[in-house]
Amino acid sequence: TRCDDAAEPAWRGFGQVTPEERAARAIAVRNLLDDPNIKDAFASIEQDLTEEWKRTFDAGDRDNLWRTLNIMERLQQWLRTAASHDLAALKRSR
Repeated sequence: TRCDDAAEPAWRGFGQVTPEERAARAIAVRNLLDDPNIKDAFASIEQDLTEEWKRTFDAGDRDNLWRTLNIMERLQQWLRTAASHDLAALKRSR
């Protein structure tokens, strides 16, 4: 259960975010995207999934790997959009 005195999250939701919170989110996400460890992690995971997809002949496994790759791309797109400080475009892309 949640405590009554628990702090509200810094980023509540698209409709409730102040311009200052949007700017802070954009900076934080940009810093995350610029982190070499994060870049390496995304590239490594994508490469591993792609190689596994190429080696797998089972249709179900290939479909799951393809979906996973698409989810990763959606996550990266969300981060890029949030970093660009254009949350309206992010909302429209859903």
